[in-house]
Amino acid sequence: MSVAFGKGTARQRRLGGLLRRLRQSAGLSGPVLAARLGISQSHLSRVELGEAAATAELVDSWTQQTGASPADRETAVDLAEAVAEEIVTWREAVASGLVKLQRDALDAEATAATRMAYVPALIPGLMQTPEYATHLVAGDHPDRDDVAEAVAARMQRQVILYSGTKSLRWVIGEAGLRWRVGPPQVMAAQLDRLAALTGEPQLDVRVLPFERTGPVWHDHGFTILADRADGEPDLVHLELLTGLVNITDSKEIAQYGAAYEQLADLALRGAEAVPLIHQVRAELPAEH
Repeated sequence: MSVAFGKGTARQRRLGGLLRRLRQSAGLSGPVLAARLGISQSHLSRVELGEAAATAELVDSWTQQTGASPADRETAVDLAEAVAEEIVTWREAVASGLVKLQRDALDAEATAATRMAYVPALIPGLMQTPEYATHLVAGDHPDRDDVAEAVAARMQRQVILYSGTKSLRWVIGEAGLRWRVGPPQVMAAQLDRLAALTGEPQLDVRVLPFERTGPVWHDHGFTILADRADGEPDLVHLELLTGLVNITDSKEIAQYGAAYEQLADLALRGAEAVPLIHQVRAELPAEH
């Protein structure tokens, strides 16, 4: 089961099965219905298998094209609305292992031309050193024996930083620089890496200092995957204490996008952020 970014959840599989039954009952082949819906055959197949989220708009068109009964249409719409704000427990998410979570994230990131993340209290995963990531993952999952493999998979995801083919943007809170996930030498190396990445021209890395305040929403972190390929809906991904939330409702995604832009406007960008990063590094205890 793949759930890190909303793939393969129980509701999605149930919705996909219902939509497949509606298509078959209408006597429509996959290619014919895909053409009528304006989506690819591969995306239609993933929706029916529960591997891709079906938006409310797609479900509405699907039920119309297949002549669904009022009862089936209501069920499909209800499921689509539930999938649009899917919550998956961590127990479900890690059932297939921590490595699978990282590979799911890699797959999801590969579909998106634009990735934006607000990370208020940590260094983002795609910028983490192996040592920092090890302390973080082990702290989140102290009873797992696949931490090292998960960290290695996270490092593999970082290839995306240098592809130059995607819009990659981050707003990192000052607390993310100061929260000591590991010992001083680990934090020093992590801050050095972050400072170096701010100079990469293909990346938009910003740091939001404590002192820069304004009437801007900033309650929790989130990741937006936008401009996705092959009919995949845009997605907001949240990681909570007890589970994961995936949002595909277009209006809510727009709200998160607006919040991100407001935070980005307040933050220090690129070279402007380096003095603050160096300051935080200088305040670390001496290494022994």
